[in-house]
Amino acid sequence: MKKIILALAIISSLQLSSQKHYTKISSSKIDQDRINLSESFIREYYRKCSNKDYSQFTNFTLDKRLERILYDDYERKCEEVNKNGKIMHLKFNSAYIKDYTKNSDPVELIVFDADLENAPELKYINVWIYRDQNIINNILTST
Repeated sequence: MKKIILALAIISSLQLSSQKHYTKISSSKIDQDRINLSESFIREYYRKCSNKDYSQFTNFTLDKRLERILYDDYERKCEEVNKNGKIMHLKFNSAYIKDYTKNSDPVELIVFDADLENAPELKYINVWIYRDQNIINNILTST
């Protein structure tokens, strides 16, 4: 019985202390330029991978951490992207701001609905972008 009470206490304290990490940005406050930049970056990233072009991005400013992750193993990352196939459809879904960055260096999460040729289980392509200088922080596909 003590174990059950202890487990319930731990679970409830975790739920109470857990934070919501993102706040949705209302449609009236969404910056269309960042949406366009994010969409352009997604299309360029997929185009470069499909063409096996492993050169650096010239039209976008990438976060140094993303550059390190991307360029250290660009070919393997592109193989994963190419395995998903071409983007058949890409449409803006929503935008969020990362809560703990609101007052310092705000990061927005831009979410797009995506239909990928060979991966119907993947529904979204997400791009994180710094608000102040439109620096691309990350890109990720998700279900």
